[in-house]
Amino acid sequence: MSPTAAISATASVPSIYRFVLTTLEPLFALSGALMTLGRPDSYAATMTRGAVPYTADTQFLYTQLGGAWLHFAFNAAVVMRLFDDLRLWRWLCAGMLLSDVAYWHSAAQAVGGWAAWAVLADWTSNDWVVFATNLLTISVRILILLGVGVKSGGSGDGIGLVGKAKK
Repeated sequence: MSPTAAISATASVPSIYRFVLTTLEPLFALSGALMTLGRPDSYAATMTRGAVPYTADTQFLYTQLGGAWLHFAFNAAVVMRLFDDLRLWRWLCAGMLLSDVAYWHSAAQAVGGWAAWAVLADWTSNDWVVFATNLLTISVRILILLGVGVKSGGSGDGIGLVGKAKK
């Protein structure tokens, strides 16, 4: 089986998607990392609407989360800029979506579960900011995985994470 030629991500992915993934995403992730590493008390208050106080004995969890967000920022700001390969970008987007699912579930857990989270009348301005910024990045990842707006390996190609079978 021969390796497939790389398809240029910069030639295939719309510039708005690239901007969201390689500029906005790392800034959002870096912001989250700085908050969890530098102000975990503020992060806890923001995510739980003040219901769960930060305690020093849980600092290791915030450090782990901050490290994960630094990894996220690095992948988006460095790896996606250095490797102009659509398949790699799709793999990274798939991995990021796994993290997004866990993040959104944790946001619901932080306020008492999905039933409480779904009450939009109870949302704070922080809830809306978290939702809006995550919705943008998640939407772009899904669009890339589905091939929507992607020039090469587009929508007829599905996710494009595996090579096509020879006929």
